[in-house]
Formats: sequence, structure tokens, C-alpha cells
Amino acid sequence: MSKYVVTMWAAAIALLAAGSVASAAVEQAAPAAADGTAAPLSPKLEAWRKLGFGMFVHWGLYSELGGVWQGKPVTKGYSEQIQSWAKIAHADYAKVAERFSAQNFDADAICGLAKDAGARYIVVTSKHHDGFAMFDTKSTDFNVVKRTPFGKDPLKLLSAACRKIGLGFGVYFSLVDWHAGHAFDPNNNNPIPPLMEPLIEEQLRELMTNYGPITEVWFDMSSPTPAQSRKFAAIVRELQPQAAINGRIWNNVGDFVTLGDNEAPPPGLQPPFEVPASIYHETWGYRSWQKREGAAEKVRELVHGLSEARARGGNYLLNIGPKGDGSIVPFEAEVLRGIGASLREHPAALEVGRSAPPVKIVAAAAGGSVRIARDQWSAGTSFGFRNGYETQYPTTIVLSAAVSSPKAHAAMLRFDGVTAPANARYRIAVGDQVREQDAPSLAAGIGPFALPASGTVPLSIRLATPAFPAEDLGLKFDAVQLLPVAAGKESAP
Repeated sequence: MSKYVVTMWAAAIALLAAGSVASAAVEQAAPAAADGTAAPLSPKLEAWRKLGFGMFVHWGLYSELGGVWQGKPVTKGYSEQIQSWAKIAHADYAKVAERFSAQNFDADAICGLAKDAGARYIVVTSKHHDGFAMFDTKSTDFNVVKRTPFGKDPLKLLSAACRKIGLGFGVYFSLVDWHAGHAFDPNNNNPIPPLMEPLIEEQLRELMTNYGPITEVWFDMSSPTPAQSRKFAAIVRELQPQAAINGRIWNNVGDFVTLGDNEAPPPGLQPPFEVPASIYHETWGYRSWQKREGAAEKVRELVHGLSEARARGGNYLLNIGPKGDGSIVPFEAEVLRGIGASLREHPAALEVGRSAPPVKIVAAAAGGSVRIARDQWSAGTSFGFRNGYETQYPTTIVLSAAVSSPKAHAAMLRFDGVTAPANARYRIAVGDQVREQDAPSLAAGIGPFALPASGTVPLSIRLATPAFPAEDLGLKFDAVQLLPVAAGKESAP
């Protein structure tokens, strides 16, 4: 792609990215400085969110097949799941390893491409649903070191290459394992039998021990019990406490929400979240017969997706699928380098924003009182997950409003018609003034809070200590009233 073409479309992309960031700022409406309304992330998640843009790498035995079985393209499903869609017998699939020489694999080239694209971390498939371990493991000989002519540990090579150039290194790990006994399920919602747990635990411990610092652990699919999700997450947190765990460990045990494949973040979605994106929506693993054209248009599309995710406070993980020989598909390299060229000209596209729905400003009455009905509060949302991909449910994790007052005064907040879960405690912020109260105290009244003259003050309601980032408020009420109090009035409990 010529420098002239890059410059022409990069200017348009900058406007698109700037528009997305500006939109996020406008949606806040109320002042953001020291307002007490933003839920702080843990240092671990804040560091992860600052990385912002990562490169996903899907590479395994399926890459050797390239979406073709017995001379015919397998058009159904993702190509990395070809064993299931083509109903390939385990013995026949295992023979694919005998020709997996990966003679053109170059860890430095893969990590260098990520750097050229502007990515700050990579996430590599350590094991996909086929159960073939792309790392040196003692848990099974069904792995890249023992079964292939390549005979090397690509994760060892990639993690070292990342460290050399300052990239974070993460691993993808499928909880579905066809080789270990899971049946082919088009929805990949297989429960995990207890007999499979030791294999998963051993492999996780190897991954968390043998490859240096891990930035992100990307679990995928299956239908674990809550106890299994907690057990697997505990291994990561024990051995790699700085690693961010994605939401597809299920049962609301992860550190951040993983959106659906190529799903745009909806307005009002609260961080932390990550968008998994692919250059072609039809597949993540290499597909030899994939239609590849229009690199400039593809770059525009993907930079828009990246800037949209960043403007709303999330991360963006963009996939490549190397060939079976280990080489990078030239079209994919062209697209990623085009993204990097755009980001170097317009780095604002990578700046993290803050997603919030439009906040309504409610004016105080002449006497200083304010009534904010429930429908005047704007919701910041997220998603919870139970034990699988199809158990996603929406949650409201913050309610926001804003108040303007013609005169300075103190006010108590009283919630009318309150219902809430037993023992729930809420974080109420009025500007930079924050109080934590239980539901009965909300009904009795809390405060006082100082309201300035001729200013707009943001208000927010969150759980004080959510059990997981996307936990629903569980709070219902008819209205919130701000009632003026006389000077010297004692605070309510």
C-alpha cells in the first residue's frame, strides 16, 4: 500500500476516531474531574486497560488443514474447529501432526507485526478445542513438541520474542477438549467431567509457570460449574497475580467482560471489557480459500472498531491466523501494518475514554429541593455470565444523574420506594462526596451533601463492593429526593 493511500485514508480514520472519543466525552454531560462517580479499577486491571490493543494469534493443527478436508473446503463453522464440522476421526486428525513442519514459523516476525500494528500485547492459542497442546507439556503427548516434525515450543519462542520488544504476552486456553473426551457440540457448551479437571489444572500450572510474566489469560467455551471456574482462576491468580482473566472462564469469576466475537460495545457499557475481533468474521484460524480483498477498506473498518472500543473504555484484541507452515498471510500483514500507519499518524485513536449514557441534568426548585424520578437516571451497563456462552444476561452496574442549583446549600438524599437485596451496600457519590450505606439507610435519608451555587453536580449509585465487576445493582426505587437541610444539621446514619 503506498504512503499516499495511507495518508488519504488515515485522515478520515482520525476524524472517525476523534468523533468516537468526543462522543464518549459528550455523553458524560456532568463534570468528570474529581466527581467521585467513576468506579476505580484495580491497579492490575488499570494496567491491563492501558495496554488497550492486542493481537490475537490462532495457530494449531487446524492451520495445516487450512479449512480443507479430503480435498474439499469445509464451509460450515470456523476453520479452527474443522475437526468437529468435518467430523474428522481422532486418529485421522492426529495424523495431521505428522506433516506439521512449520518451516516458516518466525516468532520475531509475528511479534514484530504486532508491534508494527501498534498492539501492546499478544494472546496466543496454547490449546484450542481439538485438545492439541501448542506448548511443551508433560500432561499429554498430544502436543507440538512430541508429535510434529517442528518439534519446538512456539509459546517459549513467542514469549521470549515479546519480552525482547516490550510486548505483553498472553495465552488462550480452551476448556473444551475433544481429544480428552468432550463430544463434538456445535455450541461448545460441554460440561467438564471431574476426570478432566486434573488435565486442565496441570496444563494451566505449566502455562502459568514456564513462560515468564503473563498479561492475559483468555479462557474459552465449555460449561464449567462455579466451583470449577473458581478453581481454574485460582491457579492463574496464585502463579500470575498480575494476569487479567477474561469473562469466558464463566460464572462471573473473570476480571473483565469478553464481548461476543466481533461484537461492537453498546453505548453505556462499562469497563473493563475486551472486544475480540477478526479480520474476516467467517474464521479465526487460517482458511486457504478465504476471500481476501480491499485492504484499505478493511483497515478503515478495523480502526473504527478499535477506536470505538477505546473510546468506550475497553480493549480491542485483533486476530491473525498464520498458515500451517507458520508464515503470516500477506493480506493480514498488510492490514495490520496499515492499522499501525494510521495509529502512528493519529495516536488519539488508542486513547482510552469513558463510556456513559447521556446524563440528564435536573434543576433544583426555588427552595433547593430536587426530585429525580427513576426514569431520569441513566444506566451504565455490563454483562454477567453463568456457566456458558448462551447464559449471558444484562446488568446495570451504575446509575447516573446530575443536579443544578441556583444557590449553595446542603441537602439530604432520600430514596422513595426502595427495594434491594439483603445486606447490599451502595456507594452514593454527589460530586466528590462519597458515602457507603445499606438499603434501609437510603430510605431513611443520607447526607448532608454540599451543593454549590450555579453549578452542575454529578450523582451516581454503585454497589460498594461488587462480588464481580458486572454484578447488577439489584436496587429498585421510585425516586430520589434531595431535600435542603439547615446549617449544622447532623448527618443521617
